[in-house]
Amino acid sequence: MAKVIAMNIKKVFMIILIIAVSILVLMAFYSSRDKFSGVDTKRYMRISLNNITSVQELAEKYSDPKTKEKFVSELKKVNEISSSEYIDKKTVFIPVLKSN
Repeated sequence: MAKVIAMNIKKVFMIILIIAVSILVLMAFYSSRDKFSGVDTKRYMRISLNNITSVQELAEKYSDPKTKEKFVSELKKVNEISSSEYIDKKTVFIPVLKSN
């Protein structure tokens, strides 16, 4: 009886371990999905803004519709923009993206 319980505990532990490892692998792929998308940031351009501009306005003006999400992500990261949609800086760096 004790052996049966021990075998069942081992099976449950293995199933939990497999599920946990699978979740970690999926999270790793999800977090590095940009590396597999075929879009790279090649360089950055500095632009001057005369008035307060939204992130979406810059994305519409300087990015390709296919790479808009990556552009906005890089723009926020490089210029240390929080979740706020408006940029109140005079100079910002915009990414120049290249599709592979």
